Amino acid sequence: MTRLFATACWMVLCVPGLLPGAEPVRASRRLLPVPDLQPDPQIPTLKRVVGHDWGQNITSHAEMERYLKALVRAAPDRAVLVPYGKTYEGRTLYYLILAKPEHLQRREEIRTANLQLADPRSLPPEKARQVAAGMPTLVWLAYAVHGNETSCTEAALLTAYHLLADRRPETQKLLDNTIVLIDPLQNPDGHERFVNVYRETRGVFPDAEPLATEHTERWPSGRYNHYLFDMNRDWFLQSQRESQARVAAYLHWQPHTYVDAHEMGHNATYFFSPKADPVNPWFLPQQIETLDLLGRQLAQRFDDQGFVYTTREMFNAFYPGYGSTWPNFQGGLAHLWEQAGVRGLVIRRSDEQTLRLSDAVRHHYTSSLVAVEFAAAHARRLVDEFYEARRRGTQLGHDGPVRHYFLPPGRSPQRTTNLAELLRNNGVEVRRVAKTMKADTFEIRTGEKGRRQIPAGSFHIPLAQPASRLVRVLLDRQVDLEPEFVQRQLQRQADRFPDEIYDVTAWSLPLAFGVECWSSSAPLEVPGKPWDGVRPAGQVVGERAKIAYLVPGHDGALPALCSWLRKGLRVHVADRDFRMGDDAYPRGTLILRTAENPETLHDAMQQAARDDGLRIQACDTGLVSAGAQLGGPNVVWVRPPKIAMLMDRPTSYAAGHTWYLFDQVWRYPVTRIAASNLSRLNLQDYNVLVLPDGDYGGREGPGESDVSRLRQWISQGGTLILIKRAASWATQKPASLLSVQRKNKPAGTPTDGKPTGEPSADSASPPADPAPGAFLTAHVFREHWLTFGCAAALDVFYRGNVILTPPDVSKGRGLVTFASPSQILTSGFCWPETVELVAETPYLIHEPLGSGHVVAFTDDPNFRAMYPATQRLFLNAVLFGPGH
Repeated sequence: MTRLFATACWMVLCVPGLLPGAEPVRASRRLLPVPDLQPDPQIPTLKRVVGHDWGQNITSHAEMERYLKALVRAAPDRAVLVPYGKTYEGRTLYYLILAKPEHLQRREEIRTANLQLADPRSLPPEKARQVAAGMPTLVWLAYAVHGNETSCTEAALLTAYHLLADRRPETQKLLDNTIVLIDPLQNPDGHERFVNVYRETRGVFPDAEPLATEHTERWPSGRYNHYLFDMNRDWFLQSQRESQARVAAYLHWQPHTYVDAHEMGHNATYFFSPKADPVNPWFLPQQIETLDLLGRQLAQRFDDQGFVYTTREMFNAFYPGYGSTWPNFQGGLAHLWEQAGVRGLVIRRSDEQTLRLSDAVRHHYTSSLVAVEFAAAHARRLVDEFYEARRRGTQLGHDGPVRHYFLPPGRSPQRTTNLAELLRNNGVEVRRVAKTMKADTFEIRTGEKGRRQIPAGSFHIPLAQPASRLVRVLLDRQVDLEPEFVQRQLQRQADRFPDEIYDVTAWSLPLAFGVECWSSSAPLEVPGKPWDGVRPAGQVVGERAKIAYLVPGHDGALPALCSWLRKGLRVHVADRDFRMGDDAYPRGTLILRTAENPETLHDAMQQAARDDGLRIQACDTGLVSAGAQLGGPNVVWVRPPKIAMLMDRPTSYAAGHTWYLFDQVWRYPVTRIAASNLSRLNLQDYNVLVLPDGDYGGREGPGESDVSRLRQWISQGGTLILIKRAASWATQKPASLLSVQRKNKPAGTPTDGKPTGEPSADSASPPADPAPGAFLTAHVFREHWLTFGCAAALDVFYRGNVILTPPDVSKGRGLVTFASPSQILTSGFCWPETVELVAETPYLIHEPLGSGHVVAFTDDPNFRAMYPATQRLFLNAVLFGPGH
C-alpha cells in the first residue's frame, strides 16, 4: 500500500502544472506532443516502449535504443536505424533516417548524387542543376554531444515520433522535400554517467532546489565522454572515437543543414543562431544570410508559442571545432540551439520561476520541427547554396592568394604524416609529390618567402578543391579576429568587465604539430597523385645485430619504446649525439643491446619497423666514430616507468586528456588514483607521479604530511610532474616543492585596470588575465634529456595565467622559455599585459631534488590531445625521468 501511494505521488507530481510552486501556464504549452497532432496508433509512443511519457523522465541509452528500434519496426518503409560507431565503453552510436518511402528506397542513389554535387570539379553548373532538380534536402539533427544535456535526446525521440506518427497532410508533406537524419545522443558514455547519478540520488518527489543531490553531479560530470573530452571542441581534431565516427558519417552524407542542440545554465532561456561576434571570416555571406532567415522563422514560432529566447548575444562562431561551425566550412549550414538545462525533472531559477524538463523538451521539439519545415520550404535553395559553397571553395584555389600548401617530411616525418592523415579525415584531398620540384613558397610560421626545393614524398594540399576554406582555417598561422571585436575586448578589460571570448583564439595545425608548412600562390603543376593514406614502410637495415639496434629518437619511436618496455626489453638512450661510421645519431637515440635482451629481439625490431614505420639500424660494433660511446656515461638505461596520476577532485577534467594519451596513443599503463587517496598511496610502488592541472591549494589538495612524503620520495629517485595550477601550488607553502614563485600583476594594480609598479611575486597580488588560447614562441634548451626530439624554437599553446619566475641556476633550469615581448605572440590573441608578464618566463622547469626530479609545466602540454610538439616534452619526462 505504501509503495502504491509513493508511486501515485510520483505520477501526480510529474503531471504538468501540478508540481509544487508551479506558476500558472496555459495547459497547451505543457502538452507533448503538440495537441493538434493526429497520431497513427501503429507508431508507438515512448511510454508504450520504455514506460515513461515525453518529458516525464530521463531516458537512458538502452531505453533510447529500444525506442528507436521500435519506431523502425513500426514504420520500416519510412525509417532506417544506422549504427555508425561505438563509444569507448562499448555503447552504439546511431542515426535514424526518416524519409518518405520512395526516398528511403532510393536513399543510396540520393546520397551518391549529393556527393556529386559536393565535388563541382567533376560537375559543371548545367549538370549540377539537373542533378539537384527534385533532390530532397538533407537535414541532420544532432543532439546531446554533452551527455548531461538531457532535454536534447528527449526532444530528438519526440521529433522522430512526430514525423512518423502525425497523419496531418502538413506533416506528411515535410518529407516530400527532405530526408531527415537524427542523431539523438552523440555522447552515450557521458549521458549514462549523468543518468546513473541522477537515478541514484532522486527521491520520490522531484526537487526544484538547484543544490539538491539530483541536480549535483559528481566529478567530472556527464558533459564529457569516457576520456573526459568536450567533444564539441573535437570536430577537426577528431581525437576521440565518437568524433571520428561522427565526422565519417557526416562526410558519408554531406548534409545541407546541420543542427547542433545543446543545453546551458538553468537561469538562461533559449538561444538560437545567429551567433555572437566574432564570426570566423571564412563563413560565406550566403551562409550568414540563410542562418539569419532560419533564425527569424524560429523567432516567429517562439513568439507564437510565448517562449522566451535570445539570439546574437553569446556563443560565437569563431573556433572551427564546434558542431555549429565545422559543417559551414564543408559547405553545409550549421545552426546552434541552447536550451536552459534542468538536469533533472524540475529546477527553481533565480527569477523564482520553475523550469521543468517538459518545458525544455518542448522548446527543442518546437525548434526541430521548425528546422525541418524550413528545410522543406527552402529545399532547392539549400541544395543550390551547398553546391555553390563547394564550387566557390574550388574556385578559391584558382583566384585566391594561396593556391597550394606543402608539408615536407622535415625533421618530424611521423608528425607530418599524422597531420596529413588528419586532413584526409576532415574530408580534405591530400596528394603526394611524385618527384622533387622547386617553387616560390611562403613559410606559414615565420612568414619567410623564398624559392624552396620541395622533396619527393612531400604532402601536397591543392586549394582547388571543395574543402579549401577548411584548409585555410586549419593550416594558416592566423585567423584574424575582427578589429572591432578586439578593441571592444580591450575596453572591457580596462573597464574590468569579463571578456566575450568564448573559446581559444588560435589552433593552427602546423604550429600544433610543430611541422613545416609552405604555401604558394603560383599556378603550379605539381606531379603526383592523391594520397591513399598508406604510410611508408619501415625497415631494419642490416642483418641480425651482433651488438645493438639503434633507433633515432623521433616521435615515432616513443610508442615503440612504450611497447618494448611493456614487454620487458631493456632499452638505453643516448644523452649526446654520436656518429657510427657515416651515419649521425641525435640525442635521444634509443639503443637495444643484444646481450641484454632475449633472442626474440630481432623479431621485435622487425615488428616495430612494420607497425611504427621506423628505420632501425642493426649494429655490429660498439665503436663509435664520434660523440657518446655506446658503453659510456652518456648512454643511460631507460628505467621502466611505473606511473601514478591523480584524478577526481581537485583535478581538472583535462586530466582525462593525459589518460587518453597513455591509453590510446602511447599504449602504456598508468594507475589513476583519486586525489583523496594520495595519503594512502604507497609511493614506493611508483617512480613517476603526475599531478594534472587542478586547485590543489584547497581542502581537497595534498596536506603537509603528503608533501613531506612526496619530498622524501622525490629525493629517493621519484619524478614528480606538475601541470599548470599544480605547478603554481608547488611554489607556495606548505608545498614549496619548487624554488620559483608565481608572477602576478604589478603590485598595487588599481581597480581601473591601469597597472603601476613592477610585476609582483606576492600571492596577494591579482594574477594575470588568462591568455585566451594563443600560440607563444619559446626557446628550447636542447642539452637536456627533457628536450629530446625538440627544435631550437617551439610554438607553445598557452591558455591560462600560471606564470612562474625563472629558477635560480643553482636550483634548476628553465628548459623551454618564452620569447621577448616583441617576438612572443605567434598566433591568436592575448592581452597585452599578459604578454608582458609571460615574456621571458619558463614554460618548462626542471629542478633536481636528491636523486629525483621535479618537472613543472606552466600550461597543460596534453590539452585536448592537440599538440604533439608539447606532448613530446611530457612523454620525455615520463619515459626518461626515472633513469636519469
